Amino acid sequence: MADSPVHKALAILRALASSSRPVGVQQIASDVGLNVSTVHRLLQMLVKDGMASYDATSRTYAIGTECVRFATMVLGSHSLIGRVRPYLAELASDVEETCAFTLYEPRTYSKIVALVERGSHALGYEFDVGIKDGIHAGASGKPILAFLPDDEIDKVLRAKLSKLTEYTVSDPAQLRKQIAQIRKLGYATSKGERIAGAGVGIGAPVFTSGDRVIGSIVVTVPAFRWKAKRLPRIAKMVMATARDVSLLFSQTPPSIGDGRD
Repeated sequence: MADSPVHKALAILRALASSSRPVGVQQIASDVGLNVSTVHRLLQMLVKDGMASYDATSRTYAIGTECVRFATMVLGSHSLIGRVRPYLAELASDVEETCAFTLYEPRTYSKIVALVERGSHALGYEFDVGIKDGIHAGASGKPILAFLPDDEIDKVLRAKLSKLTEYTVSDPAQLRKQIAQIRKLGYATSKGERIAGAGVGIGAPVFTSGDRVIGSIVVTVPAFRWKAKRLPRIAKMVMATARDVSLLFSQTPPSIGDGRD
């Protein structure tokens, strides 16, 4: 871990945000790999700023109201991320299935689920907002991987690719074939690659200035409700939503699904 107090404080906040319950200073120190005195000192600063809260009775810490306010501002209706929600909600309503917007994290070659909207069906795929995982598996990650620069794709494929289910493709040669197909079609499909039996996913890339891919729009359909004849319609709608969202990040989003290699 970097020696910067800022990096250490952020690590502590991530540990608090990841915990399902208030935690003590020793547990936090163990989670972030810092000594107890350093963690205690930084926690006092975070509590003073409202980014963390402290319960004197249980001697435990949790995320503070100021941190919640900060997160709300980032995802609020007037923020750039928040402005994506109406497009995602409209897509979820039209396809009647769960939809998500993910953001690419280039430092770790991973994606983060930023927004989720659920369709009208009572039973649907469950995305957890904030979850972070690789881009080599599933229809939410592969549209990002496919439209990265070639040298960045090479770096991703040289890394150890985890096999999340029996359907996860982890062979680089096979992934390269899929990347070529995704670039040609403008969208990706998957079936049970991230969670066994989860169903079918259809995802398209979101771009910003300079044709740089920054995330994806994805629709998920449970296996028991999936019919292959739905694919053309859903794929068209997903790509249209991805283009609309790209406009929020760039005035000149690229044209996808046009047969380019």
